Amino acid sequence: MQAVELYAIQNALVLRARGVELLVLPNHVSELQKLTEPKQFADYFLQRAMVNRSARKLFEAWLKKDQTLWKRIYHSVMNDFKEQVEEAVATDDSAK
Repeated sequence: MQAVELYAIQNALVLRARGVELLVLPNHVSELQKLTEPKQFADYFLQRAMVNRSARKLFEAWLKKDQTLWKRIYHSVMNDFKEQVEEAVATDDSAK
């Protein structure tokens, strides 16, 4: 089992571990989707998406314990949200 769980909910990314959650707001997720270079992605995530110092410190502690976290976050941002948009469009089309 992964130490940190990732959820894509209503265009926001939720990171959860041991009953503690960090929320990446939808506007930050959309900006992250534009960044394809890993260094730019990581810099934006740490400097902008983690809005306050305590969130950054908690995230950095999670990074030390879960070596796969960066890769999973990148994959989630680049893929999971596209699937949500496609599902929403399909639902709207079927409703019409």
